[in-house]
Amino acid sequence: MDNKTAIEKLMEFVVPVTESGCWLWIGETQDDYGHMSIDGEDVCADKVFWESLHGQIPIGLCLCHKCKIRSCVNPNHLCLKDSENYN
Repeated sequence: MDNKTAIEKLMEFVVPVTESGCWLWIGETQDDYGHMSIDGEDVCADKVFWESLHGQIPIGLCLCHKCKIRSCVNPNHLCLKDSENYN
């Protein structure tokens, strides 16, 4: 699936919150994280957005939310951290 299609599909389920800057996922969730189906595969919405903009997440790193809001998919609120030292 090309990047534009993934982002367009993702944005159908996003509500921006002006006060916090968060983009809240209003679609399906698991443990408060957004989930969606792409080509029949269940994937995390934040991961789809990150990888559409930055490429695959390197092994040993995990995607984190600087805002601490699990349902947020704003790419400015996402960052990568070393999974061994992640708290």
